[in-house]
Amino acid sequence: MESNQTNTKRGSKGILLFLALLLPICIFLFLKFFGKNEFAVEPLFTEGKASDETCFPVSYPYVVSDSVMKDYPLGNDSLLLLYFGNGSEESIRQRKRADEAFEGYTILSQNADESSISNYRKKCIFLMKDPNDLVLLDRNGKIRGQYTSSDREDMDRLITEVTIILKKY
Repeated sequence: MESNQTNTKRGSKGILLFLALLLPICIFLFLKFFGKNEFAVEPLFTEGKASDETCFPVSYPYVVSDSVMKDYPLGNDSLLLLYFGNGSEESIRQRKRADEAFEGYTILSQNADESSISNYRKKCIFLMKDPNDLVLLDRNGKIRGQYTSSDREDMDRLITEVTIILKKY
């Protein structure tokens, strides 16, 4: 009689163990076939106050004007990455790493000159604050991100966000 109870306990433990293993597998398969993982990189400056140092009143959602965007030859599936930095060694190394990650993508990467026009664009048009020296724009003139080129974590974020954006196009 005692062996009968032991077998019953073992059988119920076996069933519980089987169910404990089966449940995560079922959840994984359900999510795999019926779930949809999507990430989005929302544009910056869609509402609220953009900057205390803007040179003109800003309306929301903020979009870089067409007169500025025409200076950069973007295609229909392009992103624009503008660099306003000083060219430090770490910055050059991190930008090179990003350029290698973007191989095969249509990304227009340009250095802005050090003129007063460039500084005006950085602060007033692209609404950048120090220490940010990189800005990412989509073809519609929406600012998608601002980054510090000498910061490895910021450049990792740039690479990730570009990958997410380009998978949507």
